[in-house]
Amino acid sequence: MTAGDRHGEATRLYVTEAQRVFDALHEVATRLAGLLMSLEMLKSRHVLDVESRLAARARLESAQAAYRRLRPPAVAAHFHHHLTDALGKLTASLDHIDGRLAGLVAAGDPLPSLRSAWRDMEAASRAMPGFETVDFQQSCCALHIKPAKSGGRHGRIFNLDS
Repeated sequence: MTAGDRHGEATRLYVTEAQRVFDALHEVATRLAGLLMSLEMLKSRHVLDVESRLAARARLESAQAAYRRLRPPAVAAHFHHHLTDALGKLTASLDHIDGRLAGLVAAGDPLPSLRSAWRDMEAASRAMPGFETVDFQQSCCALHIKPAKSGGRHGRIFNLDS
C-alpha cells in the first residue's frame, strides 16, 4: 500500500465517521430550534420539558462520543475546526436550555450559541463536499423574515442565519 493509498483511506474513514457526527449535530440544531420556537410562542419554560429535549441531549452525547474518535487528516482540518466549534456551541445552547428549564436566573440565552453553531455547520458544509445543511432562507419560515424585520410578528427566531 502506498502513502497516497493510506492517506486516501484515512480521509475516506474520517469522512464516513464525520458524516455521522455532522448528521447528529444537524438533528440537535433542528430540535433546539424547534424547542426555542415553542418557548417563544407559548412563553413558558415548561415547554422545554419534553421528549425532544431529552432526545437532543442523547443525540448530542452520542455525537460527542463519535467526535472523540475522529482522527482528521490534514485535508479535513478546516472542516474539523468548524465541526469542533459547532459541537461546543450546541452543547452550550442545550446547557442554557436546561438552565432555563431548571429556572436558573443565570441561565444564558440559548439562541446566540445555536445561531453561531449553525453558522459553523454551514461553514463546515462549504469546507468539504458531502456535508449539507438546509438553506433557511428558502424555507417556509423565510416568508416571515421581511415582516419580522419591519416590525411584524414572529420575530427573528425563525431565522438561524441571522
